[in-house]
Amino acid sequence: MKKVESIAGGDKLRLRFTMNIHFNLLAGLICLWGCAFGGVAAEAVSPKTADAFFQDTKVWDVALTVSPENYAALEPEGGRGFDVDFRYLRAGVRIAGQAFKDAGLRYKGNSSFSSARGIPKKSFKIDFNKFTKGQKFLGLTKLNLNNNVLDPSQIREALAYRLWRKLELPGSRTAFARVTLTVPGRFDKKLLGLYVVVEQVNGPFLKERFGTDKGLLLKPERSLSLPYLGEAFAEYERVYVPKSDAKPRLAKRLMAFTRLVSQAEDAEFAKRIGDFVDLGQFAKFTAAHTVLSHLDSFLLRGHNYYLYLPKAGGKFAFLPWDVNSTFASHRSAGSPEQQFDLSVKQPFAKGQRLLERLMKLESFREPYEAATKEMLGTHFSRTTVARDMAELRKAVEPTVREDEFSDYREFVNNFETPKTAAETDKRGGSRVIRKPLLREFVAKRHESITAQWAGEREGYVPSMRRRSGGRGERPRRSER
Repeated sequence: MKKVESIAGGDKLRLRFTMNIHFNLLAGLICLWGCAFGGVAAEAVSPKTADAFFQDTKVWDVALTVSPENYAALEPEGGRGFDVDFRYLRAGVRIAGQAFKDAGLRYKGNSSFSSARGIPKKSFKIDFNKFTKGQKFLGLTKLNLNNNVLDPSQIREALAYRLWRKLELPGSRTAFARVTLTVPGRFDKKLLGLYVVVEQVNGPFLKERFGTDKGLLLKPERSLSLPYLGEAFAEYERVYVPKSDAKPRLAKRLMAFTRLVSQAEDAEFAKRIGDFVDLGQFAKFTAAHTVLSHLDSFLLRGHNYYLYLPKAGGKFAFLPWDVNSTFASHRSAGSPEQQFDLSVKQPFAKGQRLLERLMKLESFREPYEAATKEMLGTHFSRTTVARDMAELRKAVEPTVREDEFSDYREFVNNFETPKTAAETDKRGGSRVIRKPLLREFVAKRHESITAQWAGEREGYVPSMRRRSGGRGERPRRSER
């Protein structure tokens, strides 16, 4: 009897073993099918939270599907230059294993859009609940897909936002994406290439960072001086571009802040400015812009930042935006050599009223100077930046290799010195924008800042310059 039971038990073991083999073979076939067609395999690695999604060394697959009619309608009626209107059209979006059949999709950008003339690799903004109310991706309602056509290194934005996080300043999270586009009859899973995914500054962002999304969110445009415009909030809308409802008490707080900056006597300004702005945090915010030579910003052009007031009696927080022109790469801010040498004592243009006044106060100037010096020895030390660049390069290089709209040789030049004279910093493809190399920036920026603090160099004070074609001072649409 025991022998029979033993044989039966052995048969059960053999049967279970055989079934496991068959199951594993079937699972393998399913995995192969999923990898090829975006099925089960993609779902198996799909992130469960926004934190899991926003890993700045992760490259997610993103597939866009647009009808021929909607694809044609994505092109703005205002033309291909600056100050154009983009509208949302219905599209299918599959991102990191999650599919959305009916999401909003539009182009975005100014220089990144106009520089992508003639190619399908445009920047996109996705609005998940534009046409399906309540639809979200990991709790997020919007995402930005930035095309990197202005950045041969492909990592400027991710590297800059990583620095903001290290400084414990509120700023958008990033990841990367390998984006394909399907337009029936025109493109079938056309590889657009590598994109950087940037978190939108909106309700979910504000609630996560500040604990409330009920405050006043503003995105100033061409507002270098933070002007006081009187006591009617309607006068502020064009310059300060509210992105949330301006409740009366919040609006009054903005008016009081701008009046203090614009009109207060020096003694009153010094006494009260700390009630409106966290000076230590704003000192680090300014120092980050200075060290990175980010002049397409509040330092020079009076835009590419958000202001957020969480509550009526609170302090305004400054948030970075559109940092693809960091590392001395803003074409209207002077030559690369001048931007390498940006002044640490006056990194802003004449008329930047808030910084002009704050730099006269020890309560701001001392933490600002301390922040710039500390960054050079810690988060922006040569060793740390080299490590960060290597990590990001390793993540994106396979996708850059297959991206027909980027120049791989120019990408590599940003990270390492060419080994032969034939390779020396030559600019290859027609899509390459001739921006300073990242490795060159790091070396020369360190040299400049060190010399300036030693009193051996004055540094470059930026001034407004016009773009070729007369575009320089033309207002840009907000939330590109």
